[in-house]
Parts: sequence; structure tokens; C-alpha cells
Amino acid sequence: MNRISIINKEQLLSINKFINNNSHEFNYFKKIGWNIKNIESQFSKDNNYSIGYYEANSLAGVLIGQTINNEKDYYLELHILFVSKGLRRKKIATKLLNYVETNNINFSKIFIEVAENNEEAISFYLKNNFVFLNFRHNYYNYNGKNIHAKCFIKKINYE
Repeated sequence: MNRISIINKEQLLSINKFINNNSHEFNYFKKIGWNIKNIESQFSKDNNYSIGYYEANSLAGVLIGQTINNEKDYYLELHILFVSKGLRRKKIATKLLNYVETNNINFSKIFIEVAENNEEAISFYLKNNFVFLNFRHNYYNYNGKNIHAKCFIKKINYE
């Protein structure tokens, strides 16, 4: 049975196995600073909001982010949205985003930064009703090269 549930420090072994099983594809995130220690640190934060998509009790996709409270609304800043390569194009990432929009905290906006050369991710976010917000110049350093980040926002009507 497929399910989505909150993930935190208690699932760190499962996350580590997931990363190791997807090490080649997850390598991009590692190179920009998201290794298991950084993820563990994220899970320790009070404003951590991370969920996993499980297929037959095995982790198939993760959304790692944090909540931002601006006194009248809650926002979600996405750090990682990643699905196992063999399970892509099955709408798992879209299901994770839909879960964020319809469960638990009433987020009014979701923010994401994407390397400007990550055309597949940009296409995915645009297809899921994110809109371009701005650039962060030289935001990523990947293999010794500075890459701009494209920042996207999605406004959510949670009422």
C-alpha cells in the first residue's frame, strides 16, 4: 500500500538507505550540501517539515523543507524534492506537493530555489503552478562553477 507520512530523525536509517540506493542521482544534492548529516540537522530543527512517500513500505520519494511563520501565515520553503529514478513519472512528487497543500499546516505559499540549468525540475514546478519570482545570482557552486538559482513561488488557497 502506498502512503505519505511525516519523516524525522526516527526515520534517519530509512533516509540513509534511500540516499544510498539512489546515490548516483542524489549526488547532485550532496554536491550542493545535502548529505545525511545536513539532513539530520534539518530534522532536528523545530520548523522542520519533511514527508516521505512510501511504496510497499519502502521509501520512494522525499520532500524536505521547513516552515516559516510570518505572524499571519505559514510558508513552506522546500529544500529537497526527490523521487527514486525508477519511480519517476508516476506523479509521486506531485502527490507529495498535493499532500503539503491539503494536510496539516495551512501553508499559504511554497517557495523553491532551483539551479537555472535544471530544466527538468523547472518544467516540473511550472507544470505544478509555481511561478517565477526572481534570481539568486551565483547561488550554487557546483563542480567549481557558480550557477544562478531561479526562485519560484506557489500561492495556495487553503480555506
